[in-house]
Amino acid sequence: MSDSSKLKATINARCPQCHEGRLFKFKWWNIFNFAQMEEHCSACGMRYEIEPGFFYGAMYVSYAFTVGIMLVGGIIIFNLFNDPDAMGYVIPITTVSLILVPFNYRVSRVIFIHLFSGAKYRPNK
Repeated sequence: MSDSSKLKATINARCPQCHEGRLFKFKWWNIFNFAQMEEHCSACGMRYEIEPGFFYGAMYVSYAFTVGIMLVGGIIIFNLFNDPDAMGYVIPITTVSLILVPFNYRVSRVIFIHLFSGAKYRPNK
């Protein structure tokens, strides 16, 4: 990936420093291994977990995504199904939220590392 676009590196889950190395070992739909991250960038050697517990902050990003999913789901259900009873909201929203856990987990970590790692783009490092 030779493009220096931070957005492209974020979308493709690449290293925030060189935009080349992968952040995760497996694809997000691999439900048994979706959380396994590389320790270091294969291209520039940057250590991804900058300090112990660095990715705890990604929980805030994950929380925001989950709230967004629930709000959008609630609005869709309200408008399409004419305001059903409580279980008409709880079951589909919970199901969708659980299905999106691997995606949410990874997106949260990628966004967090790109925003808060302090890494600057260095294509030749």
